[in-house]
Amino acid sequence: EQNKRGVVKINPMTIPRAPKEEEEKKEKKSKTSKKNKKKGKRGKQTESDDEYDDSEEQKMMKDKFHDEWEKKRKQVSKKDLETNTLLVDDHYHVLGLEDFGLAATEHNIKSAYRKLALEYHPDKKRPATEEEKKDEGEGDTLNPEEKVKKEIWLKILKAYETLIDPEKRKKYDSSLPFDENIPDEDDFDDESFYDVFTEVFNRNAIWAKNKPVPQLGNEKTPIKKVLKFYRYWDNFDTWRDFSCHDEYDLEEAGDRYERAYMNKENKKIRDKYIKVEKQRLIELYRIAYNNDPRIKAHNEQLKKEEEQKKKEKFEKKQKAREERKRLENEANRKLEEEKRKVEEAKEKQRKMVEIKKQLRETMSTKLIELADQKLKQFSYEYDQYAMEEIVKKLTDEDIQKLVNEITDMGEGQDEFDRVKVIIDQVKQDNIKRIKEEQKKDLKKREEAKESNKTWTKEDFALLVKALNKYPGGTRDRWKTIACFMGNSYTSKDIIDMTQQLQKRKNAGKKTKKEGDKKKAEDTSKTETKPEEAWSEEQQKSLELGLKKYPKTLPPKERWDKISKEVGDKTPKE
Repeated sequence: EQNKRGVVKINPMTIPRAPKEEEEKKEKKSKTSKKNKKKGKRGKQTESDDEYDDSEEQKMMKDKFHDEWEKKRKQVSKKDLETNTLLVDDHYHVLGLEDFGLAATEHNIKSAYRKLALEYHPDKKRPATEEEKKDEGEGDTLNPEEKVKKEIWLKILKAYETLIDPEKRKKYDSSLPFDENIPDEDDFDDESFYDVFTEVFNRNAIWAKNKPVPQLGNEKTPIKKVLKFYRYWDNFDTWRDFSCHDEYDLEEAGDRYERAYMNKENKKIRDKYIKVEKQRLIELYRIAYNNDPRIKAHNEQLKKEEEQKKKEKFEKKQKAREERKRLENEANRKLEEEKRKVEEAKEKQRKMVEIKKQLRETMSTKLIELADQKLKQFSYEYDQYAMEEIVKKLTDEDIQKLVNEITDMGEGQDEFDRVKVIIDQVKQDNIKRIKEEQKKDLKKREEAKESNKTWTKEDFALLVKALNKYPGGTRDRWKTIACFMGNSYTSKDIIDMTQQLQKRKNAGKKTKKEGDKKKAEDTSKTETKPEEAWSEEQQKSLELGLKKYPKTLPPKERWDKISKEVGDKTPKE
C-alpha cells in the first residue's frame, strides 16, 4: 500500500530477513525508543520499514516445527509443490500439513501460513519499473507465473481461514474422507490383537471430545487401566459433525420461519448419520471387548471366583442344613427318650397300682375267709357281709395286721376276746383317720374360700398381666406366675381363680341382656380378659409337643399335632 510520501507499507509477516548491519541499527533504535518511553518522551511514529521489530517472528521461525516443515518442502521442487497445491482440494495439503492431518494444532496452522505468506503474499511482489510497466501494458495484465502465485495464494488464504476458525474447521474435518472400517473377528488372533486395534482406536480417537484419550496398551497393562480404557470407549463422546450432508443452506433462508424449517430438516439428516456413527463405535467397542485376551482372562478369573464363592456358600448351607438336621434328630431322640421314660414310669406306676390292688383283694379275701372260719362261730358280727364293709374302710397295713392276728389266734373264748379288742381298736383308728382327713379337707376348702375372698382388684390385674406375659407353653407356667405375684397365692389358687375368671368370661358371652353387658364392661375395666386355665398335665404335654414338633414343620400341621398331644385344647389355644 503506497501512501502520499511514496513509502510502501508491508505486512509485518512478509518482511524478509534483514542483513546484520541493519539488524544492529534496529536494535539500537529500539533501545533508544524504549528509553524515550521511560522518560515520558513520546517518539515520532514513522512509517518506514526500518522501525519494525520482527523478533517474535524470528523466534517462531526457529522452532522445531519450522525446521521440519522447511526440510520437507526442500525435498520437493517448487514447481511440483505449486502443481500439487493447484490440483488438490485438501486444506491441510495446501498448507503442507498433510502429515499432521486432523491432529494439526493452531500453532502448526499459523506457522505454516506465515511461512507460505512470505512467498506467495501479494504484498511480497516487487514494484515494477517504468519499462516493465510499458512492456506489460502499464500493469493491466499479469504474467503466467504471477497468475499461478495468485491462485495459489487464494487457496492458501481459503485453507487458513477455514482451519483457523473452530466451527469451520469442525465442519471441514467432518467432511474429509475417513476410514470407518472395523476389523472382523476373523481378521486377527490373540497375538495380533494389540497391533490391529491400537491402529483402529487411534484412528477413531481424533473425534474424541474428552481428551486425553487412554491407550489400548499391551498384555502387560494392569487390568484397572484396561477396564478404564473400555469404560471410556463405552461412553465415547464424538465431536464429528455431519453438516456436510445438509440439504439446505441456512444463508439462503428468506425469513426466520424458513430458516427454522431448513434447520429442522438438516437436523433430521444429521441425526441419521449420528445414529449410524454411534452404532459403528458400539460395534467397535463390542468386538474389541469380547476378543481382548486380558478381558477374557479377567472374566475367567471372575467366573472362577464366583464359582468358588457359590461352592463355599453351598457347602456352608449344606453344613448348616446337616447341623440343623442333626440337632432336630438329637432333639427328637431326647424327646422320644423322655417320652419313653415317662411311659415307663406310668407303666411301672400302673403295675404297682395293679399289684397293690391285687394284693389288697387277696388279703381282703383271706381276712374274710379267716373271719368266717374262726370268728363267726363266736359272733355273727364277723360274717362275710359285715367283714366286707369293715375291709372297705381299712388300710392295707390294717388288713395285713388283722390277717396275721387271726391266723395266730388260738382256740377258746380268750383268744377271740383278744382279737376282737384288736379289731375294735383298728376300727376306731380308721374312724379317727377318716375324721382327720375330713377335717383337713374342710380346712383346705375354708382356706380356699377365705383366699377367694381376699382377692383384690390389684391381684386380678396382676394375675391377668402374668397370664399375658407367660402364655400357654411356658415352662413351669403356674409356678412362674405365682412367683411373679410374690408367692402370695399357691399354684392351685391361681389355677382355680383363672378357671373362675374363664367361666365369668364365657357366661358374659352367652348373656345378651344389657345388665350383663354393663357388668362385663365394669369388670373389663378392672380385669382384662384372662385366658383359659391350663392344668399341669396339659402344660407338660404342651412342652413335650413343642419339643417334638419343631418350627421347621408347616405352622398349621405343627399346631394340629401339638393340640392332639395336649388333648382338650384347640390349635388356636
